[in-house]
Amino acid sequence: MKNTLLALAVCSLVAACGGEADSGGEAAPQTPSVTILEPAGGAELSGSTVTVRLAVTGMPIVPAGDMTPGTGHHHLYLDAELAPATAPVPAVPGSIVHMGDASSTYTFEGVAPGEHRIIAVVADGAHVPVQPAVQDTVVFTVR
Repeated sequence: MKNTLLALAVCSLVAACGGEADSGGEAAPQTPSVTILEPAGGAELSGSTVTVRLAVTGMPIVPAGDMTPGTGHHHLYLDAELAPATAPVPAVPGSIVHMGDASSTYTFEGVAPGEHRIIAVVADGAHVPVQPAVQDTVVFTVR
């Protein structure tokens, strides 16, 4: 009975601590992801100004031109189709925006009333989307 209780206590302790052996203090690499925080999906916005706020996990955001492996910067597609995943993201004023300064916020001006779609894409220093794709999409309405 004592051995059974001891075994249960050890199992509970291991489960509470994650059940993994110490790997020298290194955390497992996190799969990169980008999230459009604003506007929220399904949001109804007033006016013609749309501010986009982004958050990334698992990958540093750096300025365009920085070719450090595992890093990237943001691009926004407003009502535009994605470019091929192996080609650099094009720049189209008012429609496809390069956020090459490593920022995480961008404001579109003069957005017409109606339903709109924003796609956020993280690309490398040469503007080629990182693989596997790190992107998010929201649809919202301007009133």
